Amino acid sequence: MPNQSIQNFAGLECLVFDTIPADRAPTQLVVICHGFGASKDDLATFAPYLMQADAAIADSCRFVFPNAPMDLTSLGMPGGRAWWEINMSRLAQMHQTKNYEELTTMTPPGLLEASEQLATAVREMQQAYGLDDAATTLAGFSQGAMISTDLVLRHGFTPRQLCVFSGSILCRDDWTAFAAKHPGCPVLQSHGTVDMVLPFEPAEGLRDMLQDNGFDVTFHSFYDGHTVPVEILNEVGVRLAKV
Repeated sequence: MPNQSIQNFAGLECLVFDTIPADRAPTQLVVICHGFGASKDDLATFAPYLMQADAAIADSCRFVFPNAPMDLTSLGMPGGRAWWEINMSRLAQMHQTKNYEELTTMTPPGLLEASEQLATAVREMQQAYGLDDAATTLAGFSQGAMISTDLVLRHGFTPRQLCVFSGSILCRDDWTAFAAKHPGCPVLQSHGTVDMVLPFEPAEGLRDMLQDNGFDVTFHSFYDGHTVPVEILNEVGVRLAKV
């Protein structure tokens, strides 16, 4: 039977999920961050899906799904969380004008604080489970993909892999400077070509910036919107199973 618990790391409530016997320790940590308006439960089905796909994943991986620090109840989204506040009407306007300069260069208020808190949380997870960066996968969807990318670049994580699902480039100057100093890591990136939430072009910009700075990026485009296709999730499983 799956082991499921709620644990707190650096003040972030986290859903922890694995099928590892109590007398054994995990050999892989997989941290998956949700998007704007969702919560720690939103992507939790990824864990059982991946563990059922391959026994090696079930035997080795502990999945952690953190709740973002911002509560959106006051904004009419009860139960919704965010890593930082997003002006959705401004984002929609960028889509209409196809002028993504503001999106790609901005450092959203709250991002730095959320990134610092998440970095501390991941370090606490690693210490608690006796694992290091080489045994850690950092992943996220949408806003969760962006905070995971910031985590790697700004805080110098060198994970086994970074999975960027429907993300975007932000803080372009900072991220480029951080990437130039980073030793690089494998990146699995996916984005829908008709994504009406986060546009496709800035995702290509993120891919190109990472590749230009020595990151090993596998980029998958697909004809769909703001989602994670099952084919991409299957590729994550293949990578996790290669222990």
